[in-house]
Parts: sequence; structure tokens; C-alpha cells
Amino acid sequence: MSEKEKFLERILKISEPWYIEKLEELTAEKELHIYLKYPRKTRFACPRCGALCSTYDSSWRIYRDLDIHTFKTYVHIKLPKIKCCGETPTIQSPYARENSHFTFLMEENILKLAKMSSITKVSNYIKEHDTRIWRVLIYYVNKCRAKANFSSVKNLGIDETSKKGHNYITTFVNLDTRKVLYVANGKDHKTIYEFISDFKAHGGNPEAIVNVTSDMSLAFEKGIKECLVNAKIIIDKFHVVKHANDGVNKVRIEESKNNILLKKRNISGSEIMIA
Repeated sequence: MSEKEKFLERILKISEPWYIEKLEELTAEKELHIYLKYPRKTRFACPRCGALCSTYDSSWRIYRDLDIHTFKTYVHIKLPKIKCCGETPTIQSPYARENSHFTFLMEENILKLAKMSSITKVSNYIKEHDTRIWRVLIYYVNKCRAKANFSSVKNLGIDETSKKGHNYITTFVNLDTRKVLYVANGKDHKTIYEFISDFKAHGGNPEAIVNVTSDMSLAFEKGIKECLVNAKIIIDKFHVVKHANDGVNKVRIEESKNNILLKKRNISGSEIMIA
């Protein structure tokens, strides 16, 4: 084994029975391909019963790994098949999850990048289609949400947002921990019903909610009163201030039409603006 292969085994944390069979450097494409193989007559544990079994077939899988220097790095791994328990399962790669295009190290990197930037920028940075990036995020978000426990939630925040006035979504937040509990499409009272269904599925008790902050939406008010019977509705201060400012501005516009002190006017050669 060359020194380069030994170095790559250390940084990629390659362990027995796999070893680097060969390296392929594509200088023009700036790609590095690493081929992992296992010794002949290696026996693998059955994923169901744990019995050690001989292999009878194998197939190659390829995963994108962290770049090495400026080279896009791909790991090709030979995965064996065994016969046991009446089935012929393929042994799962220890370096990547099933049905993923990336190694665990690359997925970890994607998750870190996604916290700091948009998916489009992450996609451009690592030079992968954004669909693959979204699949990684969706998998781990669903995995974490499956473990979520909402039994201690008592104070809830509800707000809607949109992009350029279209495609509204409604977010539900635990005000004590400032963590998002659920995101629903739309902004009507049905989003409350949708949230309640998910809330109960994660151990939440709608009757334990004592405070709910929201805007002045009548749709939200309808859903809250029907589903969160013990909750007190609190209009959040952002919307109170916004409505107050909108009201003041509306009066200012009307007054400025007839009051010369509220609009720009030339008086004795000097211009003044009072607002």
C-alpha cells in the first residue's frame, strides 16, 4: 500500500474489512475516485440474526465524499450480498446510509452549510443538484421530528409569512424554547387543525396550552378558540405597532392634503418639511 493510500485511509477512517484497492485521479475533471474492497473469503454478519455468512455476490456503489484539496472526491465501495434467514440482503455501507448519494461526512457538511446559507448557495458551492441537498435535509429533519416530544409545550406562537405575497406558510413556535414545532401551508384556520393533529402525535396536549400569540387574523382566532380551549390569545407587539403606525400614516396622508405644515412648501425662499 502506498503512502498516499495509507494517508487517505486515516483521514477517511476506513477500517477492516475494507481497504483501498486503487485510486484514480482525473486531473482534467478535477476528480478523485477511491475504490474500496474487502478481502476474499470475508464473512459478514447477517443484519437480521447476526450470524456470520459467506458472500455469494457483490455490487459497486458510489458516494460523493468531502472534497480533498480542490478535487471532487468519490468513494466507490464494493458491497457484498449474503444468503441468510431466507433472504439475500446486501450488506450496508459503513460510510453512508442506504439510498444516499453522499457519505456520512459529506451529509454532515451539508447540514452545517444549510444552517448558514440558502439551499441554492449550498448547491452551487458543493456543485450538486439542489434536489439531492433537499433529500438530505428532509431525511434528517424527519428523523429528528420522529423523536420530538411536545408534552411540555404551554406557550405557543403563531405567525404567517410569504414570499412576494404568494405561497403563504404558517409557523408554530414553542415560545419558551424558541423552537419551531410545525410549519403548515396556507394561513387560514385549517392550519390550526393540521398543527393540532401533529401536536398530538408528538405527545402534545392542546388543553395544556395557556397562551397563544398571533396577529389579528380572524381565521387564526377561529382555529385557536375551537382547538385550544384553555388558551388566552395575545396579539403580538409587532402587529400592534404595525397597525398603529399604519393608522398614523393614513391620518398623516389625509391631513397633508389640506394642512400646509404637513407637506413640502416654499415659504420666503426656504423649503421646510414637517412630518
